[in-house]
Amino acid sequence: MPTWTERLEGLLPDLYLLEDTRNDLRALLGILGPTLDDLTAKIAGLPSLASVDVCPPDFLTFLAGLVGVTYDPTLDPAPQRRDIREAIERYRRIGTLAGLRRDLLALGWQGEIIETHRQVLRLGTRGRLNRQKLPGQRYNLGIYGVTGVAPSDDAIHAVLERHHPAGTRRWTEE
Repeated sequence: MPTWTERLEGLLPDLYLLEDTRNDLRALLGILGPTLDDLTAKIAGLPSLASVDVCPPDFLTFLAGLVGVTYDPTLDPAPQRRDIREAIERYRRIGTLAGLRRDLLALGWQGEIIETHRQVLRLGTRGRLNRQKLPGQRYNLGIYGVTGVAPSDDAIHAVLERHHPAGTRRWTEE
């Protein structure tokens, strides 16, 4: 690909270059050409700034802000790049049991997620939503239980709150 100096010389009529006996025009093109070459290279590099894998660490703060992730420049950028890359997929899974299980396992949780709708005995064919009762005070739809959670474990309770869909109930057991 020709440089900008060569391109600019090609755009000018030959008369201007022939009449340039003191090389003033060529000196001007020698200043403008490299500047435009640098500008072209920077413009060509702009798409890499939007890629989490190849952008400089200085731009990770902006990318993290776009997807709602907190970026700490004092920490290692590699795991934070992974968090930024996976943020959209995590948002898609908020409120699902698969997303809840993944986030709890990342905290080192060992337990079980109990879906109470699997324990329901249907007594009639025309049952209504949330009208069939489970043993005790729990209803069959919109309830899930999580075992292995200590009442004092704030990190796990924060994950449970984040994944808790509206209109559902949950219970925990230690």
